[in-house]
Amino acid sequence: MKTKPFLILLLLTLAFSVNAQRSDLIVGNWVFKDALNKEIDEAGRAYIEAEVIDKWKFSFHPNGLFETSMMGEKETGEWKLSSDSKGIILLGMEGEPTEFKILKATEKELTLKLGLGEFVLIRINEN
Repeated sequence: MKTKPFLILLLLTLAFSVNAQRSDLIVGNWVFKDALNKEIDEAGRAYIEAEVIDKWKFSFHPNGLFETSMMGEKETGEWKLSSDSKGIILLGMEGEPTEFKILKATEKELTLKLGLGEFVLIRINEN
């Protein structure tokens, strides 16, 4: 019977470790670099190129706060990973939680899905 508590403790430790590693990949400054949706019409693609790519920025801080700026507007709020660590939940944008699904997370690149949009963000060095 002594094995059960040890096994539970081991599983909890692994879960927290995976969550912490994913959080470490998210913390930092990011800018949207590409839209992966090829089925977007010409007008939608032009809008994304003009207003989003190289213009929409995020700063995720280790204390759970974030800042974002796009089209001259700045917002702040709180961020956290979803319970399965496969999404970033933003609290504070437009009054309701917004969740980006994480498709890929590396030291230099994040690929996120929001609604029908899939976007590549790259890490930038800003303070």
